[in-house]
Amino acid sequence: MKKTGKKILNYYNHSHSLENIIKFLESIQKKVNFLDLNVLVERNVIRVTLYGPRDLQSLAIEKLNELANMLLKNPP
Repeated sequence: MKKTGKKILNYYNHSHSLENIIKFLESIQKKVNFLDLNVLVERNVIRVTLYGPRDLQSLAIEKLNELANMLLKNPP
């Protein structure tokens, strides 16, 4: 029996760019298509809630962290 559950991740947009938030959300939609998820954006905080098997959640978290590091980091 697979363990399922819910995981909440919070990301902060250090770049302060709306375009980067939009790119991040579009990338999530393309890369994480194997889980149910909800996304809430309030100012510079992005809250992602994942639902599904824990092993798939772990895979999704890795991809989300990579995307966040690439798109939401401090500007150069």
